[in-house]
Amino acid sequence: MKYISVLFLLIIFSCSSYKDKALKSFNSNDLAMDIKVLSDDSLQGRAPFTIGEKRTVAYMENRMKEIGLEPAFGDSYSQDVPMVSVISKIPDILNIKTKHGQVSLKADVDYCAWSPTINNPIIIDKVDIVFMGFGIDAPDYSWNDFESIDIKNKIIVVLVNDPGFYTNDTTLFKGKAMTYYGRWRYKFEEAERKGALGCLIVHEDIAAGYPWDVAGSKNNTPLLYLDSPELANKQCLINGWLTHSAAVKLFNLCGLDYELLKIKASQRNFKPFGMNAMLNIRIENKFKKSVSKNIAGIIKGSERPDEVVVYSAHWDHLGIGKVINGDSIYNGASDNAAAIAWMFSIAKAFKSASELPKRSVLFLSPTAEESGLYGSFYFVAHAPIDIKKTIACINNDVILFLGTFKDVTVTGIGHSSLDQLLEEETTKVGRYVTSDPNPENGMFFRSDQLPFLKAGVPAMFAKGYSHQTELGKKKTQELINSYWKNIYHKPSDEFDPKRDNLNGLLEDSKLFYRFGSRLVNEDIYPKWNRNSEFYVER
Repeated sequence: MKYISVLFLLIIFSCSSYKDKALKSFNSNDLAMDIKVLSDDSLQGRAPFTIGEKRTVAYMENRMKEIGLEPAFGDSYSQDVPMVSVISKIPDILNIKTKHGQVSLKADVDYCAWSPTINNPIIIDKVDIVFMGFGIDAPDYSWNDFESIDIKNKIIVVLVNDPGFYTNDTTLFKGKAMTYYGRWRYKFEEAERKGALGCLIVHEDIAAGYPWDVAGSKNNTPLLYLDSPELANKQCLINGWLTHSAAVKLFNLCGLDYELLKIKASQRNFKPFGMNAMLNIRIENKFKKSVSKNIAGIIKGSERPDEVVVYSAHWDHLGIGKVINGDSIYNGASDNAAAIAWMFSIAKAFKSASELPKRSVLFLSPTAEESGLYGSFYFVAHAPIDIKKTIACINNDVILFLGTFKDVTVTGIGHSSLDQLLEEETTKVGRYVTSDPNPENGMFFRSDQLPFLKAGVPAMFAKGYSHQTELGKKKTQELINSYWKNIYHKPSDEFDPKRDNLNGLLEDSKLFYRFGSRLVNEDIYPKWNRNSEFYVER
């Protein structure tokens, strides 16, 4: 009996010392160093296809070597991602003819548009416009805006987000919380599938999850796509956004009430209709093909190396762009240099542990997240690991430098059993799990966990966010609102070590090391919840 007790204590002590040694590796100096370097002006905003990319990739590969990670792509830390950069030159004034006259929309102010093709020029001549409501075909929600109308070779105007958002009806989709069907990516994808010639989404700040200057920034700027034959064979030749005021103006000239139609479109009996309006536009495309890089290192498991847990944090940002307050470099300190620092600190902890993890751990930093998650989509389609044996993806993105948090906000809560595992670990450190305070933003579908989700891999996107320890929830929400308005995707997203408090990032790094450590060392196979749109049997 004494022998069994001693053996039990030795096992407990061994597990404890294994974690203690790893946890001692965490420090804020490493976090600050990575953020400072990756958000420095010398990296010019980390845009793909630039000298900033080359410098970023070189730094990240060196850091992975220093930490002791093995290259994930054979003998290389980088994976070539073939891409195309397209600049669409649009007219300064877009004229739309209606039965009551002509509406003139100004580029940047009223509308933005681009052509996701390598064809040139794109000429749209007197094409009918159809109001499609939400432009959703969702069998899992018994909703199909397309069933009563043929939109082939038409321009469609659609609302952003889901019907539940505008009605607060929890029986419609997921109520206030955006589903994938509410995302701009889905709207454009569905327009392509249904044969539309173009798709314009009406922008509203809260419904979209970001202000107009984020959506409208696509005008006359390089947009990235994965290089494929499809780029020369697109059916939907125009993607774009209208401001709310531009939409109201257009609908009024068509003899329609936009606000009333928004409510009608949220009802199941809504039928799309032609607006008695026609669009003329000429777009000139310039494109170039090049290769960007995904970066990844791996620690191979000692017992089940084919089973993998993936940590991810994209490296790219917006490069050099529109001058705001005398600054044109979009440094991306919070988005996403800080998340890369988080990932590196966790990688260092796994390497500092006295024992190898039983499953493999892969640390991925994809390219082109800001352009549409293209790097992570490419990785999932051309992975050096078996995606079907991937246990989970733990992603991080957009960090607030506010100090410690009582909460751990799970964006996309309720999709899998990963939530329960996180709650167990969070409780141990005196924090609590909560849902995203702004689920209408659709952040669960806006970062690199999405390609893993679509491939059937349960994913976690969580961080301290909505309840700063000293400030409380109300003040924290005010700072969150200020961040999205004044810092997100702007040159002001910079790192100031004297101002910015990394203690929260440090605590999150430790937490998600513990969380991941359980996934790689225990016999845990996360399961999908049946109400998730990504549900598959595992």
